[in-house]
Amino acid sequence: MGRKSKYSAEEKFLILNEVLRNGIHKVIIKYKISQKTIRRWSLLYKYQGMPGLQASHHNQSYSKEFKNSLVEQYQQTDEALDLFAIKHGLRFQRQLEQWIIRYNESNLKAYTPRKRDSKMSGRKTDFEERLTIIEELIKHNVNYNWAVEKYHISYQQVYGWYQKYRKSGNDPKSLRDRRGKAKPEEKWTEVDRLKTENRLLRAQLEKQKIEIAFAKKLTEIRNREVKKDSGTKRSKN
Repeated sequence: MGRKSKYSAEEKFLILNEVLRNGIHKVIIKYKISQKTIRRWSLLYKYQGMPGLQASHHNQSYSKEFKNSLVEQYQQTDEALDLFAIKHGLRFQRQLEQWIIRYNESNLKAYTPRKRDSKMSGRKTDFEERLTIIEELIKHNVNYNWAVEKYHISYQQVYGWYQKYRKSGNDPKSLRDRRGKAKPEEKWTEVDRLKTENRLLRAQLEKQKIEIAFAKKLTEIRNREVKKDSGTKRSKN
């Protein structure tokens, strides 16, 4: 089961905004939260959006290949461990720390979830379905777990598709699988490319609209809290 968080995603977001306004030291004292926790929330929001701040209610399963790949990628980078882990979809750096230790001991195994924690295994998909999944993934703040449950695919599949898409410079052709039955390369026209790029661009714009609307809602909540606090102080006087 996932860890129960003391704060909701919305509360964490408001606290992060308070850090920007008042400075981290005042927030640490006010909420009795460590600087390390504030940094983790900040990185989670930056790279995983609001879903990253939400409490996880499932133990995520990862294949041995995925773990090996991530450890080997980390060995080639100069990034901090917590930053690298969060950028690659993990919630805690401890996961990656444990994988590195086991990798060095040649004892890195795939996690086999209990029945109640089990996740979807991989399945065959065609280009159109992968395109739709990535389109919806973007709209949902790149929430891999949401895509796994929605489309009955594995975490490794959707993670791999999105990473290929991003590394290609957001080229939708990166989602094509030559082993499948997608449209042959010679029939992939400029019109095809423009249509798919427009679909993914619209998804990005829709995501931004949702984020702006959500930010406005949180601002309204924060303003109400400020007015409430001000009213309480005046009544005491």
